[in-house]
Parts: sequence; structure tokens; C-alpha cells
Amino acid sequence: MPNLASLFLKLLTLGCQHSSSKTLERKVIQVNLGVMVSATTILTFDFLFYLTGNGALIYSGLIQTPFLLLLPTVWWLNHTGRLFLARWAIFIIVISDTTSTLLLAQGTQLLIHYYFLLFAIIPAAFFEISQWRSSAILFITNLSLYFFFQLNGWEALPEIYELQAQQLNLLRVIMVGSSVFTIILLLLISERYSERNEIFLEKLANTDPLTSLNNRRHFIDNVQQQLAKKLDQNLALAIIDIDHFKQINDTGGHDAGDEALKHISQILSKHVGEKELLARIGGEEFAILYIESTAELATKKGDALLRQFENTPFYYFEKEYKITASIGLCLFTGQQDLDQVMREADEALYQAKEGGRNRQKIKKIA
Repeated sequence: MPNLASLFLKLLTLGCQHSSSKTLERKVIQVNLGVMVSATTILTFDFLFYLTGNGALIYSGLIQTPFLLLLPTVWWLNHTGRLFLARWAIFIIVISDTTSTLLLAQGTQLLIHYYFLLFAIIPAAFFEISQWRSSAILFITNLSLYFFFQLNGWEALPEIYELQAQQLNLLRVIMVGSSVFTIILLLLISERYSERNEIFLEKLANTDPLTSLNNRRHFIDNVQQQLAKKLDQNLALAIIDIDHFKQINDTGGHDAGDEALKHISQILSKHVGEKELLARIGGEEFAILYIESTAELATKKGDALLRQFENTPFYYFEKEYKITASIGLCLFTGQQDLDQVMREADEALYQAKEGGRNRQKIKKIA
């Protein structure tokens, strides 16, 4: 079973490496899934036709065999990056399959021409908006085919009329039901990808791409939400600035600086609790909001963080870099304005820098 699941996933994502966006990736997956659904539908009907023992139906299944064998070429086109051709290929194959089967065997007795309605709708999901001409051509073509056969009909092979009414109705229901199922399946995939895109975009907007911490905007939004509660609570805002960070960039290059920031972020992430907020708010500047924290507890946490930095040097290509930081800590009650709190924390940070670095200074707003 794991091997089958792995194969299914591999086939489903063929060509995704050539996608330039999540939207295009979704369309590639929908095309690959379309191949699976088409092949499954053909094989299912071939099996049902065989069970009926009806010669005309078995013959119609044989007519579909070449088209069944052509379907994997769509996967190959996607895999090789020919995404536009893959979309056209699947429609040419399924439209040719349906038309051939209708004209040469089934006629309109089994309602196979209803598939043309499906083929008219699906292009909008498979093609990009910029490829609207392809969608329009397929929409008009398939709608014309549907109305032609719906209005004029087409005689089936004589043996088709030998089917019992119950058999005929069952095949018609399955024929129409498979079209509805395909549409629902594609809608579910679109909805799933829309949800994933929303989550991805939200994370992108709220997260610092280098460290994966909250960014400044998201941090400030969260702090403002906390202050908006207007509760009488013990809060502390710590602004942390890495000492002499420029030296890391100057000696090791910007790559070393980036790795150092990741190293620092890992230390900070282990330091904060579930109720506390952590963010990177500038180049080498970070912020922590301690919630429900007394002055003594916030001070102890700051001291512990300074020791943690000192005891956890950063290594880059076997070169050791000592990390120290300065912390400006502002204690407040949640009744104050955020700008005032930030100013006081910045002032405390300035005092820590002026006092020799590798220390914290505390300001308190009554």
C-alpha cells in the first residue's frame, strides 16, 4: 500500500517542478488527476460492458483502447515541462474517444454525449487565465457537439437496443454520475489549494523569511491586540540587540551573518514560553513580549538569556564567534500606549549599550 500511495503521489505531481506558482501547480495536478479519472472511467465501463455480454458494448470498449493507451502521454508532457501541450492533449484524447465511441457504437442511447458538457466546463479549471482562448475554443466546440447530438440524436449499433431497460438505465446513471463526480473532485482540489494558498500567504506576510520568526508588523499587531484588552496585567517588552554584529558580517561575510541570525533565533525560540511573543523586528534586533510576568521574573529571564548567548557560541566554517546581546526591558501594565512602551524599551536598550553591552537595563511605566 505505501508503494501504491507513493506511485499515486508521484503521478499526481508530475510537472509540478515546472510550475512558477501555486495556482499553476494546482492546474498541473488537476490535469494529472484528469488522466487518472479518464483512464479509470474507461476501464470501469469496459468491465461493465464485458459483464453485459453485449457485443456492441464490448466493441465500443475496444474502440476506446487506443485512447486509453494515449493518456499517459499527458503525464509525459507535464513531466518534460510542456504544460500547455499537456492540457490540449488530454482534451483532444478524451473528446476524440467520446466522439469515436458515440459515432461507431453507442450512439446517443447511453447519453455519452453528456460528456461534452463536462469537457466544455473543465477547460476553465485546467488552463491559465492568460490562455482564455484555449478555454473558449474548447467550450464552444464541446457545447456545439452536445447540442448537435442532443437535438439530432445518433443511432447506436443494433445490439445496443437489445439491452434490458434496467441495464440501459444503470449505464446512463453511471455515465452522468461519472461526469458529476469529476466536477466535484476538481472543485474539492481547487478548494483545498485555495485554503493552502491562504495559509501560505498569511505565513509569508507574518513571518521573517530568514529566521521563520514573527516579523515586526505581525509582532506589533499582536502586542496591540493584547493592549486592546485593557486589562490590568503585568507585561514586559524586551528589545534585544546583538552586540557587534557587524563584525560577523565583516569577517565572515553576509552568509555568516545570516547563519548567525538563525543560530540566535534558535536560542530565543527555546527561551520563550507558549504565552510569550517573539519576533525579529530589525536587522539584528529582536523583541519578546512577556505576558503575565512580574518584574522579578522578566528580569531573571533576561539575565538567563544573556548567559545563554555567552555559553552558546556560533561556529561558521570552524571559526568561533562569541555572541553577546544588550537588552532593553520595559515593564508596564497593559494600560499604556504601544508607542510609549517601545520608546521606553528603546531608551533602556540605549542605556545597556552605553553601559558596556552584554547586559540589560530596565524601565518601568507606572
